[in-house]
Amino acid sequence: MKARSVFVRRSGKETGGCSIVLEAGANLQTGETKFQKTFGGLTTLEADLLLVASSIFAADRCLSRGEREDFARGIEISVPVVNAGRLEPVRRLLEELLRTLSNDSWRIAFRQESGTPETEPTAVPSSGATLLFSGGLDSLAAAIELGTTVSELQLVSHTTRNQRTSATQDELVLLLQSIGIDPPHRKFQVTSSSKAPAANVSFDAESSQRTRSFLFLTLGVLCARRAGHKDVVYLAENGQLAIHLPLTPARIGAFSTHTAHPDVLAKAKTFFNSALRTDLHIANPYVHKTKAEVTKVVWDRLLVAIPKTTSCWKTARMVGGATHCGACIPCIVRRIAIESHGMDSTSYERNLFTEPFASLGETDDGRRNLADLAEFVMRVENFSDVEFMTEWPDLYSAQIARADVIAMYRRACAEARKVLSKYSSLDPVLT
Repeated sequence: MKARSVFVRRSGKETGGCSIVLEAGANLQTGETKFQKTFGGLTTLEADLLLVASSIFAADRCLSRGEREDFARGIEISVPVVNAGRLEPVRRLLEELLRTLSNDSWRIAFRQESGTPETEPTAVPSSGATLLFSGGLDSLAAAIELGTTVSELQLVSHTTRNQRTSATQDELVLLLQSIGIDPPHRKFQVTSSSKAPAANVSFDAESSQRTRSFLFLTLGVLCARRAGHKDVVYLAENGQLAIHLPLTPARIGAFSTHTAHPDVLAKAKTFFNSALRTDLHIANPYVHKTKAEVTKVVWDRLLVAIPKTTSCWKTARMVGGATHCGACIPCIVRRIAIESHGMDSTSYERNLFTEPFASLGETDDGRRNLADLAEFVMRVENFSDVEFMTEWPDLYSAQIARADVIAMYRRACAEARKVLSKYSSLDPVLT
């Protein structure tokens, strides 16, 4: 695997011999300015971590994946930091975290930059919590539940140049306020653009964006530290997509995402606590819940918000009135979850459940995704717990409560069969 190299700088003309150069404030927006305005200051370690995270995300987006055996990438990135003495000892932790997260081979190089290393900022300890607020159903459900149980909650959001996502986050915050939940909302735009010093580079070349959760966690952890939230940073994701067992053997390995996997969160906790010399706890409150079970929170408390939330991988590319493609796995899982409780008023580009499945071409993405999900449902229905573990050895992880996860998947598959069985056009799928 030949590695591709990215060089990051804050100023100057140095390129490190790389064709892809990221410059903070030029073609790379790191979120530092907004962070400084929000909290009245910015330490050099906070600046370092924001630069590292935004650079990793930009590199992820501009280096496209190949097909099949070339899907995984080798990525080398060189970043200038003031606090090299703090970050170099955890460099291997970061590389391993990124490898688990994106299924790519990462090599990080920290270059010593002039400046004064951080003296830890002091914050009054708080019993509150920080929630990563994406604008999806799961983070909205968590905002509703935590907003009524946590005394000091803050929401942290990340946006790129996708105005639809940003507008969705703002609209959902207003809807939360309508039911008496009004935590501060910290929103940071962190993005990259095709202009000097890399005007010929497309930062939409790779759509999977698997390292986005590392950037999101970086923002959340730094905000939590500033707020004195010592206990919890919440990344809320239903268990189906957090554990994300491969639906078929063809999706094993690099083809299966791990953006909220328990292994990722455990490694992220170790990395951030080591780098920041703190003791934050990073948790997913929904890891043992199905998407339908999470959706029930919003269905009962804020029904009007459901069609406004975003689940689709392709939302930035939607045109016209559609907000979801209707054919990707997150859209299918979302629709099953919502229809488990009643009618789904989401605007889908495709009404996949009513299309004649038997007539769809073999290369149709919607057909393939639906068929793979149905195959997964039938295997889960027929497997014993022992066969389950044999089929998905990913579950042999110290971070996973296997019995709880298996039970969650069995409930999820029962929900899927119940909803899909309502559509006669899908009769060939679950037989």
